[in-house]
Amino acid sequence: MNLNFYIESLSLTSFFVFLVTNFINIETNNKINKIIYLSNLLFISFINVIYYNFIILNPVSVLSLVTTLLLVVFFLSHFFISIFSSEYVRLRLLFLPFFLVLLIFRFLISFSSKNEEISYSLFDNTSLLIHIFSSLFSYSMLTISAISSVCVFLKSKILKQVKFNNILLNLLPSIYESEIISIKSLFFSMFFLTLSLFSGFHYHFFEYNNFDYFFNNKVILSIISLFLIIFFFIYRKILGISNTATFKLILLSYVFINLAYFGIKVTG
Repeated sequence: MNLNFYIESLSLTSFFVFLVTNFINIETNNKINKIIYLSNLLFISFINVIYYNFIILNPVSVLSLVTTLLLVVFFLSHFFISIFSSEYVRLRLLFLPFFLVLLIFRFLISFSSKNEEISYSLFDNTSLLIHIFSSLFSYSMLTISAISSVCVFLKSKILKQVKFNNILLNLLPSIYESEIISIKSLFFSMFFLTLSLFSGFHYHFFEYNNFDYFFNNKVILSIISLFLIIFFFIYRKILGISNTATFKLILLSYVFINLAYFGIKVTG
């Protein structure tokens, strides 16, 4: 067993410890419970930073590198938002499947993908740095928006039932608060996605003096996602839009982003 296996195992172990802390009662404003939760969230972020520093020094698949950076960005974003928003913390159980899928995905590709030496540093080029991190923040914000809209959809369905699950209903934030989180996250996703496309455009123009490498499937799918989000905000402002339509449009944008960032790399 190599060092990579042990680091992957440590990452998964830290996640399962974090998973357990998600089930402690934070909603009663118990400061100790919230500190335990936030501490574990910060710890798993730190573990993934260590993981990133390990893989950049060894042959690794680009997909594994991107997934690790995404986990670092998302865990840290999750940590800081959780500090300031108690309603956001109530969504924590809905995020667990997403985190678990990403960790398992990285674990599998670390052993099955073709590894290669990373011959450049992300910090060598400002445009590339902005492009990568704005892309990761855009994906993270859109994920938060998608999960928040799932919460709105679930609560709407539960409230329409004659007999509904009070435990699940009380665990999740209100429909109103979930909508606010979803819309704000979608707005930030639009901002970071626009920044990602412009910084990528700038990087390719000055690096290659043409756009042969810029207008690929990833960029086209990202542009489609951006237009869907812009269309949503314009339509919502002029005519208004239902919770169900919002849910479907956000998920559609999320599907395009996943295909852009992961689907093409996996199938290609």
